Amino acid sequence: MSSFSPLEKAFPRAERHALRQSLALLDIDKKRFALSILFGSGAIGSGVGLGSVSAWLIARAAQLPPVLDLSVAATSVRMFGIGKAVFRYLQRIASHWVALRGMAAVRTAVYSTMADSTTDVVSGIRRGDLLARTGSDVDELGNVVVKSLLPICVAGIVSLISIAIVASYSPAIAAVLALCLLIAGILGPYCAMLGGRMAEIDQVAYRAQLNTQALSVLEHASELRVSGKLAAAQATQQEIEQRIQHSRDASARPTALATAIDTFAMGISVVAALVIGTQQVAAGTLSPVGLIVCTLTPLSAFEATQGLAKAAVQLVRSGRAALRVMELLETARRAQAPQHDDSPATAEPSLTAHDLVAGWPTRPQVCGPIDLHLEPGKAIAIVGHSGIGKSTLLFTLAGMLAPQSGAVKLSGRDAYRLHRSEVSSELILTAEDAHIFETSVLENLRVARADVSAAEAEELLAQAGLQQWLAQLPDGVNTMLGSDAATISGGERRRLLLARSLASHATFLLLDEPGEHLDPHTADQLIHDLLRAGGDQRGVIVVTHRLSPLAAADEVIMLGKAPDADPAAPAQVIARGTHAHLLHTVPEYAWALRQEQFEEGHYDE
Repeated sequence: MSSFSPLEKAFPRAERHALRQSLALLDIDKKRFALSILFGSGAIGSGVGLGSVSAWLIARAAQLPPVLDLSVAATSVRMFGIGKAVFRYLQRIASHWVALRGMAAVRTAVYSTMADSTTDVVSGIRRGDLLARTGSDVDELGNVVVKSLLPICVAGIVSLISIAIVASYSPAIAAVLALCLLIAGILGPYCAMLGGRMAEIDQVAYRAQLNTQALSVLEHASELRVSGKLAAAQATQQEIEQRIQHSRDASARPTALATAIDTFAMGISVVAALVIGTQQVAAGTLSPVGLIVCTLTPLSAFEATQGLAKAAVQLVRSGRAALRVMELLETARRAQAPQHDDSPATAEPSLTAHDLVAGWPTRPQVCGPIDLHLEPGKAIAIVGHSGIGKSTLLFTLAGMLAPQSGAVKLSGRDAYRLHRSEVSSELILTAEDAHIFETSVLENLRVARADVSAAEAEELLAQAGLQQWLAQLPDGVNTMLGSDAATISGGERRRLLLARSLASHATFLLLDEPGEHLDPHTADQLIHDLLRAGGDQRGVIVVTHRLSPLAAADEVIMLGKAPDADPAAPAQVIARGTHAHLLHTVPEYAWALRQEQFEEGHYDE
């Protein structure tokens, strides 16, 4: 099909293809969707039947026939009147069941695909845009069932029924009605699609901007208020909302034009029925009662086409949403391990890095080369100033980022080429901003392992140093937590994340900046406990900027750059060994520890 065809202008091929793919993800229940079409056709069809039978009843009653001749028609009027409401209710239940089930299936596919992809897929997308793609865009995919496919199917069926009713009296009037229904059902929606397309593109972009801005204001309100920028941030958000409203107004105009076309087509069909029908009555080929039926039936028939303009706009909206969702899925699938490492695992579990250079894809190298060996019972601390590449190194060790060079082996196999489920069975990473869910303490621990019992949860919390905190909770492990740990302190949040890590059967624990945003005493105690949390059964790597508690580590790896090094060069291992060894042999390490203690006011010369 030519790229300049009318359909291509209103609904490009890329969006149509993406929508077809997303319909497969929706996994539409065909039986329930067929029921939705049946009930929807019954609802509007009852309206058409009500109009036709009422017209016949009024015209026939004017001829003063025996009362029994009208009894069936009178009963039919009651049946159609009740049936319209009943069918509409059943159609809503069936169609929304299909749509909601489909949205759940799409979200499951999106989340599972992203979970199996590498870290840069998620981190490379702004949080607001990511929220829009997994939230409102998925909703729009579900809406295509209720607001587009269903109205289109119902309109087609009801239009055929209406044409058949009129054709039983006058084929000529039925032909005019069919032509007018085509105009209302094709030309009107096409105008709505064509005019609303650009407005919809703008709305998608504005919604992503609004999500990003709203998240920024919510998460950084205190900092923005202190810096005096909160008012400006709120003004920016209001400006984006005004743009969205303007875009909605713009998209409403073509919809109004489509409605006008629908009304015009209905008027033409009624006038044509009167003109043609009057001539047929005069010629004796159409009864007066038939003329009334052919004139009034179109008034009900066009109820089926009235919603097609909105259905067309929804089709465009869903097509744009499908394109964004499928782009996200394709990016995540491409980022998954290109080949699977089927080599057997070594008998002794281990996590090793050899000549590892870490960095984000398509970006400069961050740190390396680095050699590292972790086994059960060993604790390693990785230190260095902020931005040196500690977290990037940790993500690479966890198999979530591809090494720029070198290799990471998990029990002898390439960690990046293993499926996420295989990596997760041996290794668990707790990021600095790991989420606490708005549910019970027990369910938050079950994120790591679904079969954690209440008794096990209490033991895990005790291991994480939360036994006293747990005793103060009103419902124990069944106590509900606020959104993102808003009802607990920073130290409790970090220890709860530790308990979640311990709940996993993974052999290796990787923890990123567990003491961040905590007071020095709490942070040091937590890091000390983390380094000892593995015991003899687990290996632990802790990324931190705190040096005071690192006597509990078996090895400390210090990342940095030589004073004369190129600022763009990757960070390297400038020292490694035990805490005591570095303290006596590395002046920079000893100086940093003294500065840390001095700032806390307890350094003793």
